[in-house]
Amino acid sequence: MTKEYHAILLDVEFKDPKFIEKWKLLGKKRSSQNRWWQLKVEVPESRLEEMINDGQSLLLDDKYYFHIYREGELIIVWSKRIFYIKPDKSTWREMLEYGRSIGIPEDQLDMKPTKFKDETY
Repeated sequence: MTKEYHAILLDVEFKDPKFIEKWKLLGKKRSSQNRWWQLKVEVPESRLEEMINDGQSLLLDDKYYFHIYREGELIIVWSKRIFYIKPDKSTWREMLEYGRSIGIPEDQLDMKPTKFKDETY
C-alpha cells in the first residue's frame, strides 16, 4: 500500500489560503456549477495529522469540508466532525446524515475521487 494520501480541497474554504500552499499540488479543476477550484494535493503519511488538525481548524465554517483518501481509507473533515470511513458507500450512512443535517446539498455529498485509480485530474 502506498504511504501517501491525496486530499481534495477547495480554494475558497480556508480562513488562511496559504494553508493550501503547504501541500504538493497534483491537479486542479474548476467546478462546473460553483465559483471554486477543486485542488488535489499530496499528503505524506507522516503529515496526515497535520492536514486533519490544521485543515479542520482553518475551515471557514461547517458548510465546508475536505476529504483525504488512499486505497481502502477515506477521511471526511468538517469543522466540527471527522469521519473515518471506507470508499465503499455502504459505510457512509452516518457521514451522509450529518452532511444533510447541516444543509449540504446532496450533489456535494458524493465524495469523488475516493481511490487513486478513480482520479481524473
